[in-house]
Amino acid sequence: MSKSEKVQPADFMPINLSIDLLEALIQHIEWRERLKTHISGAATDEWDARDATPYDRCGLGRWLRSDGQSQLGHLPVFRRLEIAHAEFHYFAGMILAKTLSEDVAQADEILRGDFSQVTRRMLVAINEISELTSKAS
Repeated sequence: MSKSEKVQPADFMPINLSIDLLEALIQHIEWRERLKTHISGAATDEWDARDATPYDRCGLGRWLRSDGQSQLGHLPVFRRLEIAHAEFHYFAGMILAKTLSEDVAQADEILRGDFSQVTRRMLVAINEISELTSKAS
């Protein structure tokens, strides 16, 4: 968070979020293990890049587009979460596409690099939003 985006006491809002952000984060973190299984060739499920890439199909994505937007869309941290979430799904799709084309080295590099970085950015943004909304209630 930059100095210009510093959260002020007035930013704390009495909001009951219509999503469990911790659960949403856990679900996305579990993707890492699932992606690692696909990279290693040990996956027993079918998972196509076209299924992983759309960021508005999961619960967090639907929330970001609806209630989240109306409740928190004015906050810079919300926008950071939106961007990180979209990038998360983009890189997950890239990893799966590389895996399916048998470029597992590149898939693993994306997983350890860009995918890990964007996952951390999601974690930070979710933590900031959780702090904003929990201090208000």
